[in-house]
Order: sequence, then structure tokens, then C-alpha cells
Amino acid sequence: MDKIKKIKICVFTIHPVKDLRIFNRQCHSFVKQGWKVTLIGISEKEGEYYDDGVKVIGIKKWKSGWGRVKTVFRIAYLAYKQKSDIYHFHDFDLLIPAVFVKFFSCKPIIYDIHEFYRINIPYRRLPNIWPLRQIASVFIWLIETFFGLLCRNISGVCEELIRRFEKLGCRTILTTNFASIKDFVPIEISDELWEQRHKKVIHTGTLDPSRGSLILLDIAKETRKRCPDIEFYVTRRFLSSFQEETMMKKMSSEEYKDVIRFIPHVSGKELPQVVRQGGIALSPIQDVGQYQIAIPAKFFEYMSQAVPIIASDLPPSRKFVGSEGCGILVKTDVVEQYVDAIIRLVDNPELAREMGRKGQRAFVEKYNWSIVEKRLLTFYDSIMKKQI
Repeated sequence: MDKIKKIKICVFTIHPVKDLRIFNRQCHSFVKQGWKVTLIGISEKEGEYYDDGVKVIGIKKWKSGWGRVKTVFRIAYLAYKQKSDIYHFHDFDLLIPAVFVKFFSCKPIIYDIHEFYRINIPYRRLPNIWPLRQIASVFIWLIETFFGLLCRNISGVCEELIRRFEKLGCRTILTTNFASIKDFVPIEISDELWEQRHKKVIHTGTLDPSRGSLILLDIAKETRKRCPDIEFYVTRRFLSSFQEETMMKKMSSEEYKDVIRFIPHVSGKELPQVVRQGGIALSPIQDVGQYQIAIPAKFFEYMSQAVPIIASDLPPSRKFVGSEGCGILVKTDVVEQYVDAIIRLVDNPELAREMGRKGQRAFVEKYNWSIVEKRLLTFYDSIMKKQI
């Protein structure tokens, strides 16, 4: 067991090094075990430095498609140079070079799957010309299946992502993206705090049409027509110029002027303070692509701060919001249903507070990172025991 406690782990990704899931949850879980952790990823601070017990190797973000390819192979090469006992990588982009890291290092490697790449990549990057997306989807599925099999160890944020590898004999673990109690400390909502926030609707997360950025503007416009004193606060987070241009173009119209207030996107320890500002949380994800089955991480962030949720009526929402009684589910594309739900909660503060309390209780008891952490460490333990 002592040998396992002293293992060297290298986590590598094309995500920012301060990604909540990767740095605050996974890497901190490993550091708590006394393991030596190296994290390689995108950072404004380049080079090697230490942050909260983690050795970080920061890489500057690419500026072109070719730059992205070079960055991917550079990250994989730097990972190999760490001479770690076990490797853990995120992102489909790194899948092929990561397999080379595995074979050249002769060490176990874990493929951590965040998204349904066979759906997401064609949807985001290719025009909707039949059968272009369909062919790309099959091609991506084949690549992921073949190289995932070579990795042998698979982690995924929902069951659908790991099921096929489980059937193929891989060692798998479900690592749902629950928020951490350490980061999202549950607080009791006083009457004074509730009075400050009960007419504020918040939306955190990436702003993309598939995630409801455009219908969000319609919801805010129609809500404020009926109740002008209800305010909408939205974190300004775009992952591409297309996402930003699409939303800002709609906002440039006079009818959408000032219907929402942008607040700067923050990450890490500052995010709970943003979530805490809301009396109602909105998740207008649309019934397209992976969102029919993907679990929004912001559900658990909202729950932690006792914010009732209004969400699109999709399977993940039914499982985590509907079944827990911590919010209201509405049809994905019906603006009036969102508006009615918002006004219902504003007009019935005790109902809203009770839903918030139920969500917070579910977060503390069932949906926080410490539950996943135990499984993850056991998973690592089983992998390393096979190496001894």
C-alpha cells in the first residue's frame, strides 16, 4: 500500500489548467492521498510552477488549427517526459498521441471522457450538409472505440459514455461531474439574503444556441414584459467567436436591449459567489445533440447554494431536478413555459425556498464530489495493484 501512496500521476489536457473538474476535484483528490501530481494544460502562465500542491506545466493556447495540432502533440510529449507511474488524460484530441505515451512509457493510462464527441464534434465544426456530419460521426466513433480499447482504462461523466467500453472488457468508472463541497460550500439562506436575490434569475455556463443562449434572450424579454423588476444575470462565457457573434447579433436588436446583464465569467473559488446571487437558476438546454443525455454540471452548483432550478424537460433534468423536487421542468423550446415557471417561483417565495432546500440537501447527501472521489481512488488503487 505504501508503494501505491507514493505514485506519480501525470494529468494532461487541452482544457485550462484551472478547470474545476480537473484541478479542483481530480488533482486535489490525488494530492490528498500524498501522491505526486503533475498537471499539463493550457495556461496564461507558461512553464513549470507549483499551485496548491500540484506541479503545473502551463502551455500557451493555440491561435490556429495547425497550432492546435502542434499543441496537442507537445502536451503529449511533455507528459511522456514526466516518467510517471500512471497517466490520466482528458479530451478526444489527445486520444491518439496518448496511446503512444502509454506504449512508449509502458505505464497504464486512463482516458477521461467528458462529452459525446461523435455527436459534438460534427455538430460544432461541420456544416449541416448530409451526409457530412453522419460520416464524421461514424469515423469519430470508430477512432474513439479503437484507441479507447488500447487505453483499457476509461472514465466517463455519464453511464452512456462508458457503457460500450465496459461491454468490450475495459476497466471503467463513472465520474459524474458533481461539484465539490470544498468549492461550493452549502450555506443557509437567511431571510435577508433571500430578499436580495429572489427576483434575480441567473445562468452560468457556456453560451451556445444548443445550450439555450438564444431562447434565453426570449425568456428574459417576455419575463420582463410581465414583471419589469425581475433581473437576469448571465455569465459572459463563449468558447468560440461563432457562439459570441450569434448571441450578440440577436442582442443588437432594439427589442433585446438590456434584457439581460452580463457578468464576467469566473472559475474556481469565485463561481459560488456568482451562483449565490440568484434566486432562480435557468438551464434552457435544447433537445439537440448530446444534450438529450448529457448531465449539466451547473445543476449541482445551483443545488449547492439552494437555488431552485428551471430546466428543460430532458432525461438528465428529470433524474436530478424533477425527482429531487428542486425545480420546475418545462418544454425545451416553449418560451411561455419558462416565463410562467419564473413568475410562479417569484410569486411563491416559500415554494422557491423549499425547492432550493431540497436541492441543497440532495447535493450534500448524494451529488457532491466526495462520493465520486472514493470511487476514483479505489479505481486507481486497482490499476496500480496490477502493476506491482
